[in-house]
Amino acid sequence: MKVRKNITLSEEAERFLKELAREMGKSQSEVIEELIRNKAEEKEKGKRLRAFEDMIKSVREMKISLGEEITFQKAKEMMGVEKYL
Repeated sequence: MKVRKNITLSEEAERFLKELAREMGKSQSEVIEELIRNKAEEKEKGKRLRAFEDMIKSVREMKISLGEEITFQKAKEMMGVEKYL
């Protein structure tokens, strides 16, 4: 299902959008949609990276506080972050 949107662009952005569409052989709507999708994917990757960094930090803290070897799998289970990694 497609949704119609009425947007306002600067003249520079309009020129760039037209140029991109022509170079990519796509409609302006397809170019905008692709750019939005790419940005959303970048954002999701950032969330996963932050979750992974948090997990590594927590594993290091668990090792120090528990004085035992903790695997990443065990840490993921303890922290409930499987859905992000």
